[in-house]
Amino acid sequence: MRPVKAIQFRYRASEEFSSLFEEFRLMCNDAIRIALQKKPKNRFRLIELAYPRLKEYGLHTHYILSACEVAFGVYRNRNRKSCPYIRSAFLKLDNQTYSLNHLLLRIPTTPRHFIYLTLQGSDYHLSFMDDPTLKRGSITITGHAVIVSFSKGISEVEPLGYVGIDLNERNVTVSDSLGNTTVHHTSEVAEIKERYREIRAKIGRRTRRDNRVSQLLYAKYGQRERNRTLQRLHGVSKAIVERSKAKGFGIVMENLKGLRKLYRRGNGQGASFRGRMNSWTFHEIQRQIEYKARWEGIPITYVNPRGTSSKCPNCGSRLVELEGRRLMCPSCRQAGDRDEIASKNILAAAFPAAQPSKRSREGERDDDSNPSSRWMEVDSSVIDRRVNGTTA
Repeated sequence: MRPVKAIQFRYRASEEFSSLFEEFRLMCNDAIRIALQKKPKNRFRLIELAYPRLKEYGLHTHYILSACEVAFGVYRNRNRKSCPYIRSAFLKLDNQTYSLNHLLLRIPTTPRHFIYLTLQGSDYHLSFMDDPTLKRGSITITGHAVIVSFSKGISEVEPLGYVGIDLNERNVTVSDSLGNTTVHHTSEVAEIKERYREIRAKIGRRTRRDNRVSQLLYAKYGQRERNRTLQRLHGVSKAIVERSKAKGFGIVMENLKGLRKLYRRGNGQGASFRGRMNSWTFHEIQRQIEYKARWEGIPITYVNPRGTSSKCPNCGSRLVELEGRRLMCPSCRQAGDRDEIASKNILAAAFPAAQPSKRSREGERDDDSNPSSRWMEVDSSVIDRRVNGTTA
């Protein structure tokens, strides 16, 4: 397989780019307009239909091919309730169009006329630039960054075991085939989301009569929220993938597609609760784990999340809720942390043979000092009271 990773470089924009961005945007919108009228079945047919019109812009031929590629993607994935045209300023070029020598980027405008950009890169960026095993793909240029895609040929490793990942609003719990459990706390991400919800509400109250100012403020603080959230999620996803790589484990996660439908208006939930759950970054953490894992050749598996927090990972019995996010099994007479149980069930749902044993083959568990993360024997009277619905 050939995994792809996009690396972002900063650069200093020039005046010449403003007109180039606008012309490329108009080319894309012209191609979209032609696609809506002619309904092509693929982008090659769209290139045939749009080529005479886009040639009039006088730009390099490769801009026509890139504009048609962007336009066909927008046309194919368009939402009929919204306008499908492009408003943002950017350029997209294939790997045959540009020349990248270390940190010097050269792109054509018209035939035999080029623009040169000096990219700003750290040692991390240079590690990709100077690696001869990586193949460069297309580039995307925005008003403040150049995104270069790299790919490499890598064979998928044969896993020695697996890890099951349970995503929660305030933590990511990971259990592996050896019985070890690790909890990565993401409470700080949830607190950042809550803080910026309050900021957006304040902006809305104070600028409700000036839409222009409100949009600028929403964009400013929205970017800050995104940067601070992604930075913390990258730390969690990196730790999970590095540990899986060191152990030679594959990764199992829940298929959470459609989860947002549970938190819509009219479902009997409060606005505050819906806002909190709809800002939960479960998709972003999964996306980061997946692309980092595929870059290392680690296999990824998705399972149905149904029942992962309601059945015993040992015997499959239905669990009974205790206080403090703990669950107990009436059959096994044991209790454990809800998130740890879910991560073990996720692991067992994909590979039943990889279900962790009660004791780790490496000895004690990673967080054995935390009693809330272990299966513990429960007094029979406690179980009877919970099952029968009585209290002491």
